[in-house]
Parts: sequence; C-alpha cells; structure tokens
Amino acid sequence: MIRVIGGSEKGRKLFSPAGLSVRPTTGRVKEFIFSYLGDRVEGSIICDLFSGSGSLGIEALSRGAVKVVFVEKSMDNFRLIKRNISLCGFEERTKIVVGDVFRELKRLGSSSTKYDIVLADPPFDLSLLERIIRSVESSQILKGDGLLVIEHMVHDTDSGKHSMRLIKQRRFGHCVVSIYH
Repeated sequence: MIRVIGGSEKGRKLFSPAGLSVRPTTGRVKEFIFSYLGDRVEGSIICDLFSGSGSLGIEALSRGAVKVVFVEKSMDNFRLIKRNISLCGFEERTKIVVGDVFRELKRLGSSSTKYDIVLADPPFDLSLLERIIRSVESSQILKGDGLLVIEHMVHDTDSGKHSMRLIKQRRFGHCVVSIYH
C-alpha cells in the first residue's frame, strides 16, 4: 500500500499498481528524500521521471510544490497517476507527459520551464543512473541551484563523467538515493 507521508494529504492511501511492473518508493526512502529536501519543496516546480504510481510527485504536491510534471512511458501507469492525482485534488497543479523519459527530457529542455527539483525512480534492472544524470544535465531543465534526486541499485554506480556534483547519498538495503546539484 502506498501512502502520502507528509503535508496536506498526509495519511492518504494512493492506488497501487497491479503486479510487479512498478516498484513504489518505500516509506523510509521517501521520508529520507523529503526530509533532506525540506523547505525547498514548498513553492517549487518539480519533474518526476519514471513516475510509476505518481507517489513521489504527489508527495511533493502534498508538501507545497506549486507544479509537478510527471513523465511516464506506460499507459497503465498514466491512468494510475491520473487516478491518484484526482484522488488528492491536485489536477490544477500537474501535467502528465506520456513517453520515453530520455526523449521527453530533450523536449522539456527546449521549453522555457526550469525545474527546482527532478526526481527519478527508474526501473532498477536497467541500471540507468549515469544515463539519467547526463540526460538531465544536457537537457538543462534544472535551475542553477536545482537538485536531481535518483533512486538506484547499489551496483549502479556513477563514473563521474559529467559536471553534476554528488551532495548526499544514503543506502537503504539494495536501494541507494543519490542527490546531485
């Protein structure tokens, strides 16, 4: 079961995906991310990549983000995100983009919108850490002081072949949260 853990919708149960195609962020991991982000979330514009159920973006909205753009490839997950956004009454503060994250990052980079925070929770089996960092960097979607938060497997490591700086990292069993500036 997925729950919102803080903010205006604290305790709200969200619809969960059927089967094992989506691995929702655990409460402990979500608590770490949003404790670290703290007041930065309120009033921010956020991009939630590999959105799955929409749990991370909805958590940000509950904590005062003014807008979240969800990017998700699966139509089933698109419908799930839409249901969860509606459940919380966040329709006016969201946009859902259906498509491949890496293609959509290029498209988002060509718009004038810059994001305070980019959240990424990709499928762990694909080892996408390095590709996400480079794609977010090259798309230039982050504001100058923006943060990139990525969940990844322990074995998915960063070679450092980019200009983003790792500022915080925490391990939760097989999952690692890395935060870049």
